[in-house]
Amino acid sequence: MGILKEEYVPIADALLNSFSRDLNLFEAENHLFSAGYLASMQNKANELRAKETGDAVLEQQKLATQELYRLGNELNKPMKLLNLVFDKAGVKTSLASDILKKVKKRNFEGVLQSLKSLKEIVTSQSALLTTNGMKADTETTLQNAFDAITTKGNEQTDFQQQRKAFTSANKGLYKELYIYIGEVARLGKIIFQGEQKASEYTIDNLIAMVNSSRNNAGNSQQKV
Repeated sequence: MGILKEEYVPIADALLNSFSRDLNLFEAENHLFSAGYLASMQNKANELRAKETGDAVLEQQKLATQELYRLGNELNKPMKLLNLVFDKAGVKTSLASDILKKVKKRNFEGVLQSLKSLKEIVTSQSALLTTNGMKADTETTLQNAFDAITTKGNEQTDFQQQRKAFTSANKGLYKELYIYIGEVARLGKIIFQGEQKASEYTIDNLIAMVNSSRNNAGNSQQKV
């Protein structure tokens, strides 16, 4: 799973917290991962953070991405319910499961393709599926999800296009921080292989954590 440009700094921050705590273990395994390395990574994250601060389009892009992930996560329950109906009705399709896998991989173009195919099956087999427990509003749920993800995906793409000049001008800085992220994550997973701590150095987990934090922050702001 790739890291979006907007995720570099928060992922680096999360890694720096773990790396700082585990610095002695890192340095014991590889002397290059010293306090100096830690400071250099922190400085690089701060440098990029300073450049991104005040970027209004970036903030809009983050919100669009956050909303896209929320829409994807909302498919979890209806897809699992559909799988139960498919099994009971004897309809052989893996589309509902495929959608959940694509959401996890953040492949929203693939999600849209699978949603379209799934809606066709639900429409053509409506009577059979309803007899076996499918909710009456399933077709509407699928169409609404398709429309919402399409709209939000287009919005995210528009913001990414608007930020191309910024990311291009700072390409070297993003690349340098990416190298730090990759090196620390790789060694951390090796050091803590088989332990719970390894999850703190796993990129997929870090991406999920960053976006979960954004969702929680957004929900808190809405409640105020």
